[in-house]
Amino acid sequence: MAHIYRYAERRFLVTSIMWVPGSVILETGEPSVLPIDVADADLGRTVCEHLLAHDARQPGDLRDRKATDWAAYRASGARSVKSFESNSWQVTVETINLVLNVEAYPVRSSHAQICVKGVVGPLYEELGATIRRTISAAAVLRQAGLV
Repeated sequence: MAHIYRYAERRFLVTSIMWVPGSVILETGEPSVLPIDVADADLGRTVCEHLLAHDARQPGDLRDRKATDWAAYRASGARSVKSFESNSWQVTVETINLVLNVEAYPVRSSHAQICVKGVVGPLYEELGATIRRTISAAAVLRQAGLV
């Protein structure tokens, strides 16, 4: 699993995930920062690199972590966590057998259970294009007041 954030129409931030079923989902390592106009193939390649960096182990003690420790937030250059969340779209990419499940939603949403889903093969360019399309579709839902 990997997370991609599109922050304020300025950049993409791609993070790796540490996750074990029944545990918390935790972003690990430093995010890759890409310009908003990155080629679809380069975006897809970066996401696949982060998928391969998946770490399946129980996270350590998280009690001392603060929101400002969030690596994606720090890499965004946002002035505050709230500003980052309010101006970001999150995409979760997860491998399921031979396809990639792509889900996009605003980070801050009044209806967090609603998202846009795409399914794509592992070709870099198609993955990058699907990420962009799912974010665009989620933005239409937000404009309609649904997310």
